[in-house]
Amino acid sequence: MNQVVFRPAKLLIAMVSKYSGEFVLAAAKRGRGGTKAMGRSMAQPLPGGGITGEPVTECVIFIMMHCDEADGVVREILQASLEHPEHFKGIAVVVNAAAMLLASTVENAPNAKDARERAERDRMESGNTLITAIISHGQADEIMRVARQAGARGGTILNARGTGTEDDVKFFGISLAPEKEMLLIVAENRDKNAILEAVGKLSIFSKPGGGVVYTQNVEQFIVLGQ
Repeated sequence: MNQVVFRPAKLLIAMVSKYSGEFVLAAAKRGRGGTKAMGRSMAQPLPGGGITGEPVTECVIFIMMHCDEADGVVREILQASLEHPEHFKGIAVVVNAAAMLLASTVENAPNAKDARERAERDRMESGNTLITAIISHGQADEIMRVARQAGARGGTILNARGTGTEDDVKFFGISLAPEKEMLLIVAENRDKNAILEAVGKLSIFSKPGGGVVYTQNVEQFIVLGQ
């Protein structure tokens, strides 16, 4: 009989050019599939260094992996990136997902407590943090502007749809407006606090329902296509 179990997991998030998403998914042969979303990047490298603020279409790939599969998936993506750099333009990060829920027939499968403990033991540090903001539609550009002034190099904006109750507004600080944006910023740890402090001063977050910002430790930071 199937039982619900939790296993230690990692989440790979690749933020790449709009033509690179399928190549990333194809390279992650050992992964368990992925989710692709289209967004817009707020920073692009220039030939002589530096960035431009002109937004461009970007593809974001989410791949959930068992802990014991993560290294293999990352190696396959990196190898494909080295062999065909023209098809891999962007970055990828690996964050700890703590525990992945799945149905299993295996007896004595690891439970949530075991998953959390193993994930903590295996935790790595890349010197980077993933900052995620969930806000009402049209507000991500202002947050990105302030974040960049505080040290952020760039970010990716995804369109999303909100759902919730009045209690969610009180607890999470997220409005019930259906049209949302998710802003993903990969920042160096030394810049994290300055970015969070600058973003927190925006009027967007001065009242309940304005939005929510959270951070995740980046275990691996990967530059693709080089």
